[in-house]
Amino acid sequence: MRKYGGVLVHCRRDHIGIIEVVDTHGVRSLHFGTHPRQSAISLAEPEKLELSYARAMLVGLLFKPDPRKILLLGLGGGTLAKFLLNHFPACRIDAVECRAAVAEIAYEYFGLPRDERLAVHVSDGNEFVCAEADRRGAEYDHILVDVFDDEGLAEMVNQQDFFSASQRLLRPEGVLAVNLWATQTRSQRQSMGLLNLYFERRTMRLQVPGRGNVIGFGLGERVQCADMAGLKERAKTWELALGIEFPRFLRLLSYSGWR
Repeated sequence: MRKYGGVLVHCRRDHIGIIEVVDTHGVRSLHFGTHPRQSAISLAEPEKLELSYARAMLVGLLFKPDPRKILLLGLGGGTLAKFLLNHFPACRIDAVECRAAVAEIAYEYFGLPRDERLAVHVSDGNEFVCAEADRRGAEYDHILVDVFDDEGLAEMVNQQDFFSASQRLLRPEGVLAVNLWATQTRSQRQSMGLLNLYFERRTMRLQVPGRGNVIGFGLGERVQCADMAGLKERAKTWELALGIEFPRFLRLLSYSGWR
């Protein structure tokens, strides 16, 4: 069966809606009943990050390059989790996904490894971060938020308690990255406003080239602005090591009140 210009590989419905896996010209994509891709992998090179917005979400590694613990909100096909497991063997990852069926598909169709360093929690992301912030406090070097449904950005991203809890869960040297959607102007402004509020304007914004994604970054209170020459050198080194266009992303970063 043809779907979204490709071949429908798998389809199921859970309590939220439709979940589809589609192969198109050597790329496998995850869809939630609509054309936008929620995750994608190259079938020939499954270890690479196929989507530019996913690569852009890792810009925080330039500021905190030695992660020991990462929180992913929104598992999708598990591409970010798999990439981080491959490249950071000392790192442990908590991934939160509200749909058990999505997690099952990530393992079965997108090659997410069953690794002792990865814990997948089937839970509401907002409830998870609020509970963990109250229970643990500062825990993570990086928090990566990529939570979309079939209509766009999930509402949990625009909640004060979500940003407050995320800030408390982040270590002082850590970075929060939030995937936003440029066409949802009001929603994006609200998210960036909350990001600036709870991170006291230690924030950055990256418009992903050629895409509708905007990545918002919140920086922990101990993150220092390295000299630009040092950041550029790290970006070049990590571009070769990770296959991510960090030099280009670094040029496109815009800063708020943080210096």
